[in-house]
Amino acid sequence: MTISSIVTIADDKDGGYLCLKADVHGQELLISLDPANRHYQEVLDAIIEQGADCFEGDIPADLQAAADAKEFAQQEI
Repeated sequence: MTISSIVTIADDKDGGYLCLKADVHGQELLISLDPANRHYQEVLDAIIEQGADCFEGDIPADLQAAADAKEFAQQEI
């Protein structure tokens, strides 16, 4: 799956973010931050494979940590 132009959708209340917006095969999708969501997992895969090239701006630390943990878990297999 080709995912690009990933951005966070900010939550003005606490400075965190509510969801991700990404271009998925040319279609703009809003992606929940639920680890059970397949698109969220594909975003993590894109970060693992492409690094910051798939993201607009800086990758949030918690999202990068989730991608790193997934990559580490895949190496363990």
